[in-house]
Amino acid sequence: MGVAKIRELPRDLFKILLRIITMSYSGSYMYHTVNPIKIIRIHQEYDNKISRTKLIKALVDFRNIKKGEMSFVSKAATLSGAAVIGVFSWPATEKTVWAAKMLWNLSLFLSSFSLIDSAHQRLLRHLPKSEATGLEFSDTKLQQALSLFLQPPLDVADLGAKRELRRISNRMLWIWQCPMMLMHYSWVLFLVGYALHLLTPVFDPSRSKTSFKVGQTQTHSRFDRELI
Repeated sequence: MGVAKIRELPRDLFKILLRIITMSYSGSYMYHTVNPIKIIRIHQEYDNKISRTKLIKALVDFRNIKKGEMSFVSKAATLSGAAVIGVFSWPATEKTVWAAKMLWNLSLFLSSFSLIDSAHQRLLRHLPKSEATGLEFSDTKLQQALSLFLQPPLDVADLGAKRELRRISNRMLWIWQCPMMLMHYSWVLFLVGYALHLLTPVFDPSRSKTSFKVGQTQTHSRFDRELI
C-alpha cells in the first residue's frame, strides 16, 4: 500500500497544480477538455458494435469541441498580441512604470507561444471526422486515437491486479489545455499591465515632486498676497 501511494504522489501533485492553474478558467477547461476525455475513457472498450459506436461518437465529439476551441484561442491570442504591439506605440507608454512594460512583454510572449502551441490541433487528424468515417477505423487506428488521451495499459502481471480501464494521461491533459492557458494568461497580464499604466502617476516620483513644488509655490504666493 505504501509503495502504491508513493507511485501516485507525482500524479496527485500534478493534479493539484493543474487545478490551481486552471482555476480562473475552470468552466472552459472542464467543457472543452476534461469532460470529453472522461467520456472517451468510459467508452474505451470496443469489444462489440455498440461500444465501438459509442467510442467513435465520443472521439468525433472531442474533435468538434476542440476544433472550435482552437479556432477561438488562435483569434484571441492574435488579438492579445496585436493589443500589446499597439500599446507600445502610444507616446504615453514612454513614462509608464517599468512593471507594466514587463507584463506587456510577458503577455506578448504568452500569446505568441499560444499560437505556436495551437499546432497541436494537427493531432486531431488522428480522430474520426464523423461517425461514418469512424466506423472504417481499424483497431490500430482506434488505439492510436486512445493514446492521445489515456495512459498506456498497465502491466497487470507486475502489479498483480485485475485489468482496469486505462487512466487519463495527465501529460495529454496538459497538452490539450495548454493553448487556452497561454492565451488566458496573456490577457490577464495585459490587463494587469494596463491597470498599472493607468496608475503610473501614483508610482512616478518625478510627478509627485512636481506636485509638491506646485503646492509650495501656491502657498508662498498666497502668503505674499496676505503680507501686501
